[in-house]
Amino acid sequence: MELIIALDGIDKKSAVELASKLSDQVWGFKVNDLLLEEGFSIIKELRKYGKVFADPKLHDIPNTVKNSVKKLADTGVSLITVHASGGPRMIEEAVRNSSGAEILAVTILTSFSPEETSAVYGVSNTKDKVLELGKLAESAGAHGIVCSPLELELLKKGLKKVYFLTPGIRLSRDTSDDQRRVMTPKEAKDGGAKYIVVGRPITESDDPQLVTQEIIKSIT
Repeated sequence: MELIIALDGIDKKSAVELASKLSDQVWGFKVNDLLLEEGFSIIKELRKYGKVFADPKLHDIPNTVKNSVKKLADTGVSLITVHASGGPRMIEEAVRNSSGAEILAVTILTSFSPEETSAVYGVSNTKDKVLELGKLAESAGAHGIVCSPLELELLKKGLKKVYFLTPGIRLSRDTSDDQRRVMTPKEAKDGGAKYIVVGRPITESDDPQLVTQEIIKSIT
């Protein structure tokens, strides 16, 4: 299993400094809001220190997503996210135009509670909806699925052609932030995740290198 550092909520200088310190320890780095602030230049900077996971969570008409994926793939990113709820044609266009990058389909955001799942999707059973979206994305050719670690067991039984990337990773199940469906790194590994994404437990730590080492130790 590989560890990806989410560089969310920090500025370019802090992100690049952290990446330089962790470059020999992790798979690479996820960018989301930094893409909005810095554009594609941040990808070039981070590729000096590892692979890059672009996390724009694209959700639009197929042609628009196709164009966005093409431009992102040209930067050399390794992973790109789209929303599974964008539908099969959108996912197919993303995959068709991803060049060397792999397309990951987001099922239901890990911040969602059952009440929010019901409000958005009209169903209260989060796991059933995650599996439905996962099957849709797999049939459309997505390379991987982004899901809560709590849904790993279910998805591994129901899906056979994709791998799994899990955000919502915390060092403890007790969390006071906006993530709702969380697990520890070890639990995610045991559940079958190929990648885990860890952000705030590392980026907000007084000693990011030590926390990173502790996570790696727990999954190796």
